[in-house]
Amino acid sequence: MNIDHLRYFLVLAQENHYSRAAQQLNISQSGLSHAIAALEAELGLPLFQKRGRGIELGPYGTALLPQAQQIVTLADHCVRSFQMLRDGMGVLRLRTIPQLITPTVAKLCRRFKEENPDTDFSFTTGMSSEVCQSLLNGEADIGFCSKPLEDPTLEYVPIQTRRMVAVVPPDHPLAPREAIALAETLPYPHVTYSWRSGQRDAVDRFFAPVRQGWQIAYEVEDADFILELVAQGFGITVMLETPPVYRNDVKVIPLTDAAGESKFYIARRKQRSPIPSVGRFFSFCVAQTQGKEAAAETSEH
Repeated sequence: MNIDHLRYFLVLAQENHYSRAAQQLNISQSGLSHAIAALEAELGLPLFQKRGRGIELGPYGTALLPQAQQIVTLADHCVRSFQMLRDGMGVLRLRTIPQLITPTVAKLCRRFKEENPDTDFSFTTGMSSEVCQSLLNGEADIGFCSKPLEDPTLEYVPIQTRRMVAVVPPDHPLAPREAIALAETLPYPHVTYSWRSGQRDAVDRFFAPVRQGWQIAYEVEDADFILELVAQGFGITVMLETPPVYRNDVKVIPLTDAAGESKFYIARRKQRSPIPSVGRFFSFCVAQTQGKEAAAETSEH
């Protein structure tokens, strides 16, 4: 089926007049008539019917209209995508765990777009396992996660280190403290991540020396859900210090235990994408974040 014939059909369906449609398409009226006749012959059905001095869509033309629109839109999108491939631009498909959207991923995307205005992004979120699977399935170009999936086709680079903190309700006995040891949280029931979350491994390793005293009252997948349960008095939590922990209805308390840190990663398939901007964005994120990590380490010593 000729894409141009479908384009002509759509314009004629809008104008309902051969002369006006031909003028808009910048072709001759006879050329337009020939194209529509060829399309009708291919389909074996008439698409238009006469109405006064003009024409209008017939029942078969009305049936073709939405399909023709979809085909032309898809064709235009395909052409645009390959133009972007040629020019090194395009839409980067990102999938990230929610903890990194604010502000890390959002800021990286904004800075990259400032330098590369012809590049755009699509965003989806999920747990670390879902992020990695999206990369493997080709559904995402770049991933941000906390728990790498051991697969030889994926590449990970750490971009951020976060420390563990305790989070308690404002009226909790620990709330007045400026810092506490992990052992001081053990007398209280905890809300923590379920095993489906990539964050659970980091928290579980942190609690390994005192595992027998760890009272887990509730296990949920989402950090915001954990914090809401803490705010409502269902327990306290120990989690990585990411922006969501800073809410008006909870108190964040630093932990004195040295081992309470975990890394976040940027990930991609080792087989390089044909879109150059994927590699540029990956390198950009690594350079931006590793520089900050090094600066933070220097300031701490």
